[in-house]
Amino acid sequence: MGSGYNNLYPSLHNGAGINGINYNTAGSSEVGKVITSLQLKTGEKVPDTSRPNSVAQKKDGDKLLTERYYNEKGEPYLDIDYTNHGNPKTHPIVPHKHSINYENGVIEREEPGKEVR
Repeated sequence: MGSGYNNLYPSLHNGAGINGINYNTAGSSEVGKVITSLQLKTGEKVPDTSRPNSVAQKKDGDKLLTERYYNEKGEPYLDIDYTNHGNPKTHPIVPHKHSINYENGVIEREEPGKEVR
């Protein structure tokens, strides 16, 4: 999965409710096909892999913290963070995105987070 990986997953949905949740409220054009979702409980870790074409949402109560998107193989390709992680100097852009390179079970997130487009 080299550069241009996200181009394999053009935006197919606008975040309309899947399994009763809305997603991609940041409006990222990099979000691909989503057919199922996973809601995480407070304290749960965002999974490294998940069901194909899914999104995992991590919340603190009603506040959305992070969304992780998975491709047709269930591998992560994009994180959208909806907070500055308590560090506005390091994360001045909110929300921000991190493209993900996933190889041999290892997640490498693009740093720093970039503006969502």
